[in-house]
Amino acid sequence: MEKGIFKDLMKKFAAGHSTLEEEAFLIKNSTDKKSLETQWLRYVNGKKKIPAADLNAKVLEAINKKEKKSQNRKLVVGFMTIAASLLLLLIYFKPEPIPETKSLAEKQALLKEALAMFDNISINKKNKKVLYEDEIIIIYATSE
Repeated sequence: MEKGIFKDLMKKFAAGHSTLEEEAFLIKNSTDKKSLETQWLRYVNGKKKIPAADLNAKVLEAINKKEKKSQNRKLVVGFMTIAASLLLLLIYFKPEPIPETKSLAEKQALLKEALAMFDNISINKKNKKVLYEDEIIIIYATSE
């Protein structure tokens, strides 16, 4: 009966459905040194590694380092996003520059310079008819 239980447990172990207690039972009760199952169980038992005592502390420390890096990265990305948004808002709502205003003397000098570009031809108003007259411009028509 022991052999039947052993074979059933070996089938469960091969299928991956055995519990840790059943695997320990198989390892302890494997007496046949020639069978493949026993050789396999001895191989598995020999390859088991015992984890270091401070493994949990090392894993927690590595996780905390990753979380700190992740938090720092999130902060940097957040600040960069805020800075970019503010820059875009400043560019969009940039106030128009105040136009340069010239003094009265500068304006008169520019007017004299512009008038100097034209020949001083006296306008004979007798032969000319006014088509349009405004504060800035007078348009004449001649009968020639």
